[in-house]
Amino acid sequence: MAEKLLKGVTCPACNGEQDMREGVKSFNCKYCGTLLITKGVDGALKFYVPNKLQRNIAIQNTLGWLGKGLAKARGLKTSCKVDDAFLVYIPYWRVRADVIGWVFGRERRTRTVNGRTETYYVDVEKKILQSYDRTYAACDVAELGVRKVNLTGDEMRPVNFEQLQTEGMLFNIVSSEQEISDQAKADFVQEAINSTRVDQVTFQHNDLVRPGVNIVYYPLWVVRYVFQNRTYQVVVDGEDGSICYGKAPGNNLYRAVVGILGLGVGMYLATFFGAFGIVGGEDSAKAALAIYVFAIIFGIFIIKWAYKKFRYGGEIEEGTGIVVETKKPAAKNIVKGSPITANMDVGDVVSFASSFLRK
Repeated sequence: MAEKLLKGVTCPACNGEQDMREGVKSFNCKYCGTLLITKGVDGALKFYVPNKLQRNIAIQNTLGWLGKGLAKARGLKTSCKVDDAFLVYIPYWRVRADVIGWVFGRERRTRTVNGRTETYYVDVEKKILQSYDRTYAACDVAELGVRKVNLTGDEMRPVNFEQLQTEGMLFNIVSSEQEISDQAKADFVQEAINSTRVDQVTFQHNDLVRPGVNIVYYPLWVVRYVFQNRTYQVVVDGEDGSICYGKAPGNNLYRAVVGILGLGVGMYLATFFGAFGIVGGEDSAKAALAIYVFAIIFGIFIIKWAYKKFRYGGEIEEGTGIVVETKKPAAKNIVKGSPITANMDVGDVVSFASSFLRK
């Protein structure tokens, strides 16, 4: 990640402007040598990213996004009408920390003994050393849809509320620092543990070091357009011009074609190779069954993908600020003495099928 410099900070002793590196808690003035300590007036330090995008460029980027992709409605770019475009500054909590620790548990492995594939578990210990830098919305962004922003390489300055209010709409902070810190800590620890890929965790110990919490006001252009008497919204990044969040009507023809073809291909893969297991000799039947196991798994994935395109393709939502909520993986429990685990995944199915074919 590129090092960021904070501009606009002046020394109270000599009034000299400083180029302070982000994350520095104390430093000496480069002119008079006075030791200075950074501290926010009210809670966490507050910064802002200056807007670098003009209104017409934001509208142009929006129209460019509306014209891309087959999933969007036909003629959307040429038939839509831009209704409004305005600049807003949204506060985001920026949380940084390093997670260090150890994870002890058992890791699943496979081996072949006498022509049979067996699954067994070995005791392992994994070291955790991960750095995290995340942003969380400090206000209600349900209408905008931008739950995170990318601060990599962005210039940040000490916040000037009077200047921001003259440039655009300024949102207030509604979430607490403690609430976001606890949420970020839980997210960081869980991701660090998952990165070790230990199937069964028996003991873990982790600590957060060098934590830092700041507020960053980020510029976003909100562009609203009308298509077939319905209003949609696109949010454009005011720093680099990318699409943070965009909603557009879907292409019904594309939905139908993808749904039908996806279902057809998935069912073909799930049923076609099974026919070879009925005819032919014993060796060909075993080979067909092995191919069928892989084909049916791949076919199920295609059917699931096609269903999502058909079911949720009425409106398209894309953008760099969208956060997909994922369910926490359930712990895997092994039933001793049985080749099948209580919670089977793709690896379990393939391993069990291979063992069955070699019997």
